[in-house]
Amino acid sequence: MSFLLIALALGFSALAQAAVLEGFYRVEIPAREGLDRSQAMREAFELMIARQAGSEAVDSEAVLAAMQDPQQFMRRIAGTEAGGLRVEFEPASLRNLLTEASLPMLGPNRPSVMLWALESGGINVELLGQGSDWAVALKDAAEYRAVALSLPLADLEDRTLVDIETIRKADGPTLKRASERYDASAVLALTIEDTSEGSVLAWNWWLNEQAENGRITAESKAAAADQLMLEVADLVLDQYAVSPTNTSDVSNWEVVVQGIDNLDEFAALQRTLQQVGSKQTPSVLSIKGDQVRLALDFPGTEEQLERLLILDQRMRRMSAPKPEPEPEPGPELTPGNLPGDADLSPVDSNNSVDDSVTVVDDALTMESGDQSAELELEPDVELPEPEPAANVMFFRWR
Repeated sequence: MSFLLIALALGFSALAQAAVLEGFYRVEIPAREGLDRSQAMREAFELMIARQAGSEAVDSEAVLAAMQDPQQFMRRIAGTEAGGLRVEFEPASLRNLLTEASLPMLGPNRPSVMLWALESGGINVELLGQGSDWAVALKDAAEYRAVALSLPLADLEDRTLVDIETIRKADGPTLKRASERYDASAVLALTIEDTSEGSVLAWNWWLNEQAENGRITAESKAAAADQLMLEVADLVLDQYAVSPTNTSDVSNWEVVVQGIDNLDEFAALQRTLQQVGSKQTPSVLSIKGDQVRLALDFPGTEEQLERLLILDQRMRRMSAPKPEPEPEPGPELTPGNLPGDADLSPVDSNNSVDDSVTVVDDALTMESGDQSAELELEPDVELPEPEPAANVMFFRWR
């Protein structure tokens, strides 16, 4: 028995759920003058809905009605040392609300975004550094809006591929190539200019086949960074959010993954599938060597499922293996080539044959003397409806 099977039999706790974005269902609202507790809870609820279903979802009738009593969707409520409010939401309650409202949604599994940014300070233009004020503002806004944002190391390898003009001109192919070392799914090019009237951000975006750009003007760094990350979050949801469907519309899928060599890799695979499936936990169908076959229900299309699965950079789609060739059929048996034909003697036409011959073939009985035939049939039996065939996708774990 493999180590993986032994681990499953022992019920290792490593299979617990884990989110790509830590704290996805946790919201903190800072204290502000004139903001009371009930207003802070509604603000936290509105932010959580925008994270999971997009900024436009907060205007839906079902969400506006639920906003009258947002506490029913909250698991824990506590104050912060600075006088703000910290709320942890209940995922199942939110999912039920968005399902009833027929709003597409996306959980904490998000594509990674690589940010290449230029900061303009007067006559000087520099590549945005990890610890700069703008880097902190953008990272805080990304966490607030549930964007998996990263900055490059800006080391010699990065600077060999990317210079100031590459970002200024929004050279998509070059920036994508430079982002490959970070396994980023999306690329964001940004130029930042601080003026006496506020902050101006010019941005370009690439994710899969999507390419967008825009311009933001705001009075402060925090406001400009928040507006940018809100737009980025909505662009991610446009491609990855899955529309809820009735149970009867959920498709059955089998996911076959090669290259799972140990328990840690199996646990990581389980967590990835748990983020994209329906309410039912993915079930293990078989384990053969390093191949794991699992079943899950998914309410979207094959393209949506693939995009969600390959958010985990270790998952690589494979083509289905070629079926094994069927054995070639043997020679057809005819009266002339039956085994033992050579030992048979010809029938003498003068020999007498008994006029009563009984041939029994299952339920068919015929008597030559009776000249009658009777066919006995089993009574009709209703067969159960066959299970719908599962769709199968093949991946390699790297």
